[in-house]
Amino acid sequence: MRRVAFALSFAVLVGGVALGAPFLRGPYSGAPGDDGITVSWRSTTPLAVRVEYGPLADYASDPRFPHSVEVPAPAEDVQATTHIVLRGLPLATECVYRVVLLDGEEEVTSPVGSFRTKPSVGDAVGFAVIADTQHQSTGSNRLQMIGDAVAADPADLDFVLHAGDVVESPSSEVWDHWFRSFGAMLLRAPFIPVLGNHENGDPSYYEAFELPPGGGRNDERWWALHWGDVVVVGLDTTARRAADIEAQQAWIREHLAGPEPHRFVIFHHPVFSSDPEHGASHAFDALYHPLLVEMDVDVVFNGHSHHYERIARDGVTYLVVGGGGAIPRGIAAEPIEGSVVSTEGHHFYVRVATSEAGIRVETVSVARETPAGTLITDSRLLDGFKLPFSAAGGSAVLGSIWIIASGATLCGILIVLGTAFCLRHRRARRYAAD
Repeated sequence: MRRVAFALSFAVLVGGVALGAPFLRGPYSGAPGDDGITVSWRSTTPLAVRVEYGPLADYASDPRFPHSVEVPAPAEDVQATTHIVLRGLPLATECVYRVVLLDGEEEVTSPVGSFRTKPSVGDAVGFAVIADTQHQSTGSNRLQMIGDAVAADPADLDFVLHAGDVVESPSSEVWDHWFRSFGAMLLRAPFIPVLGNHENGDPSYYEAFELPPGGGRNDERWWALHWGDVVVVGLDTTARRAADIEAQQAWIREHLAGPEPHRFVIFHHPVFSSDPEHGASHAFDALYHPLLVEMDVDVVFNGHSHHYERIARDGVTYLVVGGGGAIPRGIAAEPIEGSVVSTEGHHFYVRVATSEAGIRVETVSVARETPAGTLITDSRLLDGFKLPFSAAGGSAVLGSIWIIASGATLCGILIVLGTAFCLRHRRARRYAAD
């Protein structure tokens, strides 16, 4: 059913993209949550707007929208992105929306975008992940290559995650280029980034995106998305103050302690990487790795290093996904400990599907760099693996056993060690590649 919905929504999206010229940025969606979703845009001229939305099934049979929100024109001298929350839709429903600019008697309509409301427990969830979509001034527009490939992917996508370095520098010109390049992808599903070093904590990042509930600056510097059977925690690894790091460690504990069986974490700098220049150099292996193991995290997504790599450490799978269009970097001749797959030279994205059967991850190459230039790779898979379903909580049980053992006899300690070995062995079996 959801693939049928995608076919309908993508046909609508592609058919309407050419109409988006009056829109400087968007429209696009973000901050999916329990009670609604945010739609954002910036037009070339400040105008009053009508945002129309409703279930895709209704729109497919009758291209009218049952819901709308009127937005007055901003002040003449204001050039800013507008964010409007859409509410009143049933859960677990494929929806569409569009933004209509009202210029006197004339109306200018945006392309149609799509999103899904919060799924029920037990529903399948799908999403894409990209990182390091930094602006390049010459050659093919690699950002648009990535964005169009994600937009055209037939997989079910509830949202698109970004692991930081959204732009090369946070200037208006670079942001405008970024939004033009990713126009089709942004209409496909809600977009949810984390900060990279190139954003430099600039106010333009916070002005551009509405994010799930979080903490730190604007309550958006780090965040958490609870989405059916999935929880995603986004962090800011550009933070250097001890108080910010401690706050994020507490955030991890709070939001990964819930009932969701599929647990993901995303932040910019890699914990582990075979990139000799931008590898593990920020002590995140000490700051976060033990905590991620303790909280039974399935997959961690990182950028910063411009290559693809899958690394398995202590039952956690780390994916380096810095292939969103930035210039690729080489990898060391001797891969880092735990490296399962490492590939350089590609521009790519990752798609993830979760269900009651487990987690399926595929890394899709869009293009690769050659001496002759950028070569299209026709969605070749760089990697694919499954993590079979396993109820979370093994690490918590292990922690409880160690607490109990603190005053135990030697015999009791040996029992604890044996239990710990069995638990680790049980969990490690989840991480076999196809």
